[in-house]
Amino acid sequence: MSDSDPIPQAVERKAAPRTLQLVWLVPVAALVIGGWLAIKAVWDKGPNVTIQFQNGEGIEANKTRIKHKAVDIGIVRGVTLSADRKAVIVTAEMDRSLSDGFLVEDTKFWVVRPRIAGGQVSGLGTLLAGSYIGSDPGIKTDNVQRNFVGLETPPAVTSDMAGTAFKLRVEDLGSIDIGSPVYFRGATAGRVVSTEVTKDGKSVLVGVFVDAPFDAFVNEETRFWNASGFDLSVDASGVKVHTQSLLTLLLGGVAFETPPEGTSAPLARGESEFQLAATRTDAMRPRETVIEPYRLVFDQSVRGLAVGAPVDFRGIVVGEVRAITLIRDEVRGKYGTALDIHFWPQRMRVEGRDPPVKRMERWVSRGFRGQLRSANLLTGQMYVALDFFPKVAPAKYDAAKSPPEIPTIPGALSELQDSIGNIVATLEKIPFDKVAADVRTALQTLDVTMKRADTLMGTLSTDVAPELRKTLEQARKTFSSAEQMLQSDSPVQGDLRETLLELTKTSEQLRALADYLERHPESLIRGKRQGSDRK
Repeated sequence: MSDSDPIPQAVERKAAPRTLQLVWLVPVAALVIGGWLAIKAVWDKGPNVTIQFQNGEGIEANKTRIKHKAVDIGIVRGVTLSADRKAVIVTAEMDRSLSDGFLVEDTKFWVVRPRIAGGQVSGLGTLLAGSYIGSDPGIKTDNVQRNFVGLETPPAVTSDMAGTAFKLRVEDLGSIDIGSPVYFRGATAGRVVSTEVTKDGKSVLVGVFVDAPFDAFVNEETRFWNASGFDLSVDASGVKVHTQSLLTLLLGGVAFETPPEGTSAPLARGESEFQLAATRTDAMRPRETVIEPYRLVFDQSVRGLAVGAPVDFRGIVVGEVRAITLIRDEVRGKYGTALDIHFWPQRMRVEGRDPPVKRMERWVSRGFRGQLRSANLLTGQMYVALDFFPKVAPAKYDAAKSPPEIPTIPGALSELQDSIGNIVATLEKIPFDKVAADVRTALQTLDVTMKRADTLMGTLSTDVAPELRKTLEQARKTFSSAEQMLQSDSPVQGDLRETLLELTKTSEQLRALADYLERHPESLIRGKRQGSDRK
């Protein structure tokens, strides 16, 4: 460029509009997607809960699922020990779709694993897929909760099962356990869901769940009894055995039934309480509405009598024994046994016109007494019999005592024992040693007498008998001759003199024999002496 050339001047140029480069679209898109994912993650994240178990067997973080009706509703995020190292704390993330009504105070969680209980096998599917945590939503409250205590065994009843729960009170649980079946006329109608000892420790409350439609057969008059084992009864028709099934014999169970007279009673409400009887016989007994307490005092032994033994009136059960107590009579210095009984007057068709005090006072004046009797000679069981005994001694009825006392008389077995005792006491007074000595002496004397009698009989056979035989033969001849003489064709005239002579001789011989025996009577024993006088 020459010096004469002008210097170029800068000319202002307007800026062109800026355009977005395509390269920036990638980070922007990534930022948008990341933000959306973050928002979605926060939005989709469900509530966190903690569940406490006694042990963490089969539970793994980020692997063990939480399910309801086989649908995943959560996952375990962490498994740690509690601060006191006595439990396992499981932290789980629940699905956002769960409503607040699912996680409430009575929601239940438990670990599903293979189990064998109550004759049933469950959780076999976890052998391959692994354990998981089962759940059941609460239905009794709306209070939201996030911390739970898990169950160690699956619940017997879940919220989706149709039926009604009841409570049974019993003194001894026996073989009944959670999961034991409940029967109605032999069909499985429910199960035992809980067992709890009362606060006073005197009984056990058994929770049962009766499935629908069987719960419609439970009303206020329904009877429950322990169906474990078998009920053996012996009556006039023979031996009867009642049992539910072989499984019940081994695992226990409960049965229920409504007596015919109670079918019209109102249906029982949920959580109603019933008494659990020991046997069906006890459960189906009529329920007494009128009960009168009395006391009977016996001086005899009551071995074989137990609480619950029947009180009988001529074969009809009119009460039961409620208590047996040993008492002492300080005045006589003797012990006795007091029986407290419940008397059911309606079973004796007692009308309600007279008050119980007047009625019992009138009965006692007519010989109404209590007596112990044997119910079974083989087992020794006893019962109390009430009856009228017109010939008993009068007794006073004291209605002021609490409870009033009914007079008693000894039992038939006790009287028999007393009689046997008196006989034994009398026999003990007999001097058997002296009697035996006297008998021995008498036997010796009798032996000597028998020997003498044998000697006498021999003498009579050898000495006296021949003489008597000769005399008798001579007399027979004489009588024969006289008979011939008396015949119509006999020579009476010629032979009469000879016959008379023969009779004379015979008479003389008999007279001589009589004279000899009169002078020598000992000859009947010793025989005829040699050279003795024959006159």
